[in-house]
Amino acid sequence: MKQLYKLFLPLSQKSNYLKQAFLGFLFYLGNYQAVNAQVSAYSFAQTTGSYTNITGTALDTATGNTSATSLNSNVYPLTLPFNFIFNGTSYSAINVSTNGFITFGATAPSTTNTTPISSTAAYEGAISVFGRDISSVFDVNSTTGSISWTTTGTAPNREVVVQWKNFRPNSSTSITAVYTFSFQIRLKETSNIISMVYDAGGFQAGTTAVSGTVQIGLRGTTVADFNNRLNATTLEFINSTAGTASTSTQNFNTSNAIPGMPSSGLMYTWTPPTCWTPSGVNVTNITTTTAVANWVAPATIPSNGYDIYYSTSNTAPTSATTPNVSGVTALSASLSPLQPSTNYYLWVRSACSSADKSIWTPAASFATQCIALLGAYFEDFESYTGVGNGSSGGVLPTCWNNFGTAQGAHVSNSASSVISGTKTLYLWTSGTTYVANVALPPMSTLQSGDYRLKFDGKASVTAGGIIQLGYLDSANAFVQLTSFSVPTTGTVYNFSFDIPALPAGVNQLILKNPGTPANSLSIDNLSYELKTLGTSEAIGKNSLKIYPNPFSESITISDTENITSLMIINFSGRIVKVINNISSSINLSDLKTGAYLLNVQYKDNSKSSHKIIKK
Repeated sequence: MKQLYKLFLPLSQKSNYLKQAFLGFLFYLGNYQAVNAQVSAYSFAQTTGSYTNITGTALDTATGNTSATSLNSNVYPLTLPFNFIFNGTSYSAINVSTNGFITFGATAPSTTNTTPISSTAAYEGAISVFGRDISSVFDVNSTTGSISWTTTGTAPNREVVVQWKNFRPNSSTSITAVYTFSFQIRLKETSNIISMVYDAGGFQAGTTAVSGTVQIGLRGTTVADFNNRLNATTLEFINSTAGTASTSTQNFNTSNAIPGMPSSGLMYTWTPPTCWTPSGVNVTNITTTTAVANWVAPATIPSNGYDIYYSTSNTAPTSATTPNVSGVTALSASLSPLQPSTNYYLWVRSACSSADKSIWTPAASFATQCIALLGAYFEDFESYTGVGNGSSGGVLPTCWNNFGTAQGAHVSNSASSVISGTKTLYLWTSGTTYVANVALPPMSTLQSGDYRLKFDGKASVTAGGIIQLGYLDSANAFVQLTSFSVPTTGTVYNFSFDIPALPAGVNQLILKNPGTPANSLSIDNLSYELKTLGTSEAIGKNSLKIYPNPFSESITISDTENITSLMIINFSGRIVKVINNISSSINLSDLKTGAYLLNVQYKDNSKSSHKIIKK
């Protein structure tokens, strides 16, 4: 019955249901980002006017001064007379909490929610005018509290007003120490501007001061999306600044002028952007050098399409940042060329005009695939970010992966210069077996037995460090090829092993730390190379001639009529040049001095790799 019921939901609820189903689909695809826009894009203004009390429809009125009768911890659903766009999504209903806030979406807040902006509750957005645990009063000095609402104006410029009248700034049942004040949330039709208006308060009984903190501002679909206010106890309430976290609060005191309370007519206004941010950014079809960026259109489609910015740095772009791609009218775009085995960060924004751009989306991160080299491979771990205990997730910028993380040990990196360079990969254990794997492509060519694995390192913690080298067989069992040990703490070692012919289907090598005794070993400057590779030797099509080698400006290649493309790769495994228009003379003057691999793609789909040296 539950599924049949969803077919007959009201339009607004059905929209939310379909939206949730779409979110589930995005989770299935992976690389999910929040589908709504960002309330952080709203602009804020503070003014002083007058507070106008309303006499609209009562949602509830206090009937006593007990916790159950004084409007303490209640939530009321409210259908709006017009659709209001909040955070890029149109809503026809809200939920009103006695704790000084309203929310959007099918999921209502709990009655005990007192932190509407920092709460991880699943509602789709919140507007908090005085968000904390508060209650009202009944017939104290002829004062009684209520929550009510009304609509003012005429379409298409109406305004919904939700009012908390005669509320305490705290939750209390006292009738001898009572301070009350009133406040409103105002939602404007068409412009979708949000206003919060406060009235001055006063003591209805006693003079006992009430002080504390309150959350005021906006929250989007998650706590990561906020636009709120902040003042310390040393700053007046009316002189707040922008919040720095979803937990930012305003301090208040009913007796002391600093921080004080809201003044009569104090108005906070949040204005939505004129250009809404796209959402749901994710990355699919990732290869070694390409990927496809995807996103979801905002409620208002931008006239000039979308801008895309991607980088290997997670430093977010600003409004002045030049996009990598502009004017995309579809909801996806190809990213190319990319470096293999590399972490990337992606942002998208709407371009509503040449001068009106949305803010950038939150970053979506992805890693390109490891390149399948036919020749030598070198890794100095300088770009390895590490993943702690192997279960914290994330993407890796190298071809190294954790393997067997359930075994409880660690693989990590260190910024200290233990061997050389700036990073060293550590395999360490707390007394349990640990393995890590590295895909040193192409493992299929290891059948020849012509390859060699080399690295150096250091025993970093205790003597007796051991690392085993092997692979996993078809039964997923570890098969050891060799092992080495470092008997003394701090000893530097150099390891070189000629890899024998391996069974078909083996596609990775395993480095295993048996963990007896508990130890830690570091690895640096790992290389995988063809033993006989020289400056004129190649893997595969040995008839191909490349000269001069070493070269200064350009190289000449024979048999170009059989070649479809060339790829130049440095010995860190990064593509530095791709050549699709093949001629016998190739200008490589833009390369830096050093050794490179020239990968050749033939028309028959075969490949060869050649070592070349730029003088």
